[in-house]
Amino acid sequence: MHGSDLDLAGAVRWTQANHKTDKDGREWEQWATANGVGPMRDPARHSAETLRRFLEDVKEGLSDQVLDTARKRDQALQQLESTLGDSPKEKSLIRLLKLTRDHINFSISYGCLCLDASKPTRLKRKVEAPANVEDLLLAVDCEMVETEEDDNTLAQVCACNAAGEVLMNRLVKPEGTITDFRTAITGIEAKDLENLDYSLHDAQAELRRLIGPQTVLVGHTLHRDLSAMRMDALLILDISLLYGIHGQPKRRPALAHLVKQVLRRDDFRAANSTEVHDCVQDVLMTMEVALHRLRNVGNYGKEVPVTVWVAAPPAVETELAARKLYVHRIPQRDDAFPALASLFAGLPRELSVEGLQMVTTAMGNQKLKGAEVSFLSKDLAEQAFLALPAESVEIDQAQRPQKLVRIHFPERTALVCVRPVLAGIGRACLETPTLVKEEAAPPESERTPAPPEEKPTPEAKPAAKVWQGKGWPGWRRAAEEALRAAPGQALHWMKLASELVERRQQQAGGSSKEASEPLETLQLLALAALPEEFISDETPLVRLPG
Repeated sequence: MHGSDLDLAGAVRWTQANHKTDKDGREWEQWATANGVGPMRDPARHSAETLRRFLEDVKEGLSDQVLDTARKRDQALQQLESTLGDSPKEKSLIRLLKLTRDHINFSISYGCLCLDASKPTRLKRKVEAPANVEDLLLAVDCEMVETEEDDNTLAQVCACNAAGEVLMNRLVKPEGTITDFRTAITGIEAKDLENLDYSLHDAQAELRRLIGPQTVLVGHTLHRDLSAMRMDALLILDISLLYGIHGQPKRRPALAHLVKQVLRRDDFRAANSTEVHDCVQDVLMTMEVALHRLRNVGNYGKEVPVTVWVAAPPAVETELAARKLYVHRIPQRDDAFPALASLFAGLPRELSVEGLQMVTTAMGNQKLKGAEVSFLSKDLAEQAFLALPAESVEIDQAQRPQKLVRIHFPERTALVCVRPVLAGIGRACLETPTLVKEEAAPPESERTPAPPEEKPTPEAKPAAKVWQGKGWPGWRRAAEEALRAAPGQALHWMKLASELVERRQQQAGGSSKEASEPLETLQLLALAALPEEFISDETPLVRLPG
């Protein structure tokens, strides 16, 4: 697909992730079926005209807004590149901006910020390059609370420059009635926002005064902050798109983990993000991580890598975490909380729950929720986990046991996943799992005789790989074909990536320039193209859904 087509596909993926509908209440898949454009779920496999039609049905003018913003971003980057010189640091900044812009998740995260932005982005006049390219950087971080109208309403915004000077630190009066201050995360209490008259509009105006013609906004998942600010930006450097976690290619590393792994600092908040956030410290550390990549270009050799991989975060054993179970893949329903409460109320009385809190899942899937279940002690949490009846038991990538458990709603049941927060707890269920009772086996006389035992045949030599089709079908379809041919329709993500890259290099079709890209770039393209529903943070296997 061309650049503009990719921006349109990213915008449609954004509507999928946020469950935006057309004027008739239909999401993308329903709209595509109703309009006879085919059952293909992946927007990238549809024409630009089809994507534009859907976006226009979501909101009139949306496709033009998306393409106009994308064009301005490209022009702003070209303008900055023509302004800067040829020093390694200047080249590195342009490379990092391009890597952010070209990341498969960029258009999904940033392509539709224009939809809710209070003012459209404007391509500003060209100015002379600064003496130090770092003077162009402005890091931004926000804290959000939950209101009746919005799960992420702005409550605090901070900004700093590359010199470590905090240029903005404001508490903001949230719009709407607050339902959750999220004090355990934000550190913001009700008293902090009392009698506050500094509004979202005031925050927008102050931040815009800090943004010059060629300012590069720096952030960690900056789209969330810009969304809460109802703003958009043209030059963006998102450190969550420039780093990855070994063994978990679709997972974005947490800021605390990057501070520990990249800056080698242990004095920041816990790597598992259990400590209260400090908006000022967060924005300063975000800038430091960005500067580390910018300044250490010489350590990467001739070419700045697409992704710098860091080690996966270890489970941090704390007394609080040890007392918790985590439930995920919970349907997003008003009665999800009582259904979960009923599940744990069915356990023996001595295993009573201390607290049950619904949380947003790490993948940000709005159709599914998570929950944390707290007990009075580590032992009680483990006993409760072992006592839960399960459909099946497995072990996740962090070596934690996980149960597939059924919860009950008035009209149906649903399967959810339950696991301890810490590794090493509840492993006894792997030896003697408490599975849901099955029906008794039929009497011996009613059993179907077993087929006669076949003699083993000599192992055949593996045949040469033969790819389906006459040409390269695209990353998504190639992945689907590989998974369909795999045992259980599942492959380890590393094996799948290797197979996709091998096929891309050998099979003609598509962009010849893409086929000749370095191995690391092809691997990233392969992994980035995998849909979210194929992947889970809990296992390294990639599976076909359903």
